[in-house]
Amino acid sequence: MGQLEDIERLRKKRNRRQSIKRLGTFLLAVLLFFGVLFAWTAIKSSNITEVVTGALAELESGEGYPIEFSSATIRQTETMGNSLLVLTDTHLHIYNRHGKLLRSVEHQFTDPVMKCAGSRILLYDPDSTRLLIESKTGSVREMAFDYPVQFATLSAGGDLAVITNVQRFLGQVVVYSSALSDPIFSWKSAESYLYHVAFSSDGESIAVAGAQVSEGDLVSGLTMYRLNGQEPFLQKDYVGEAIHDLSCQNGEWQILTDRGAYYYSGSGREKEHYSFNDEPLRAFCTKGDGLSALILGDYQEFKSVRLSFLSGNGEENAALSLQSAVEDMDVCGTNAAVHLGSKILICNAGGEILKEILPEKEVLHIALGNQVVYYVTPDAVCQESIR
Repeated sequence: MGQLEDIERLRKKRNRRQSIKRLGTFLLAVLLFFGVLFAWTAIKSSNITEVVTGALAELESGEGYPIEFSSATIRQTETMGNSLLVLTDTHLHIYNRHGKLLRSVEHQFTDPVMKCAGSRILLYDPDSTRLLIESKTGSVREMAFDYPVQFATLSAGGDLAVITNVQRFLGQVVVYSSALSDPIFSWKSAESYLYHVAFSSDGESIAVAGAQVSEGDLVSGLTMYRLNGQEPFLQKDYVGEAIHDLSCQNGEWQILTDRGAYYYSGSGREKEHYSFNDEPLRAFCTKGDGLSALILGDYQEFKSVRLSFLSGNGEENAALSLQSAVEDMDVCGTNAAVHLGSKILICNAGGEILKEILPEKEVLHIALGNQVVYYVTPDAVCQESIR
């Protein structure tokens, strides 16, 4: 009898132990489920999924280049990672480097403008109140404003800055986080017409360019704001100069005017100045990895121009004298592609010519990517290695 009672106690103890194990397993599964759900929600609320799906799409095989474009008017070409963006008068076409069409987006803009940064593509029209944000694999958001979008740009993290007109002011800039919901910053200008805005490298601050006329002189104004602040941490006027471009490379600001390049630290401290010495600025591209390419000089008068490579600290790395007018130019990483005459030159930041390409047909646009250059002819988009 005593043995039976002992066996019964052991059986009940084992059953309790098994019940506790099953309860623990169930609670662990519940915690794991909600943990995965929370992580997936966090990923979906950011643009990580855009990065991952875009990277996978770049690996898909295609039929290669050239790609025929016989009936469309191509307005812009840009590289984005290992993909090529082709903006026509009706559509945005996205191809990977293998020539596979990833997406076609009908934009319905009359005068479309395309920008890209990080995993996102921005489409707008200065005469339209609409704005589209796309990725390589899907639509992100369509936004509408009360006034036409004069200028817009993206940060590397997917934040959006928009300049529009506004009543009783000369312009306003509004900034949205990558979630693209409510604005996180706005500023209205009562003194200058706003026309350009750029994000800092870390996306925590912006630089805004405006223009006004004072005592008969053009005055370009530079204003920098931290997005979590209400007062500017830098205000600077350039009398008699026009600001053409704002960019932040490796945490350092470059302000490009028609007379020179000015450099500021991320906190707004003035650093270097590179003067063009009265050479007219004809073209520029500032999206390299700490590299800007400038075309200086008057080809009509002197039958030559100068290709200058500036580093992120305002030093001229190298310069080349070109005996033809420059038609187009692009920069990627530490290389530059220049279309002049009937050829395309590929150069590095040191001014060394890596390759000379002689297309058989007229070249309308060029776009430099990672180890490849794309060029548009009247009936096709072509690709060639830069090595």
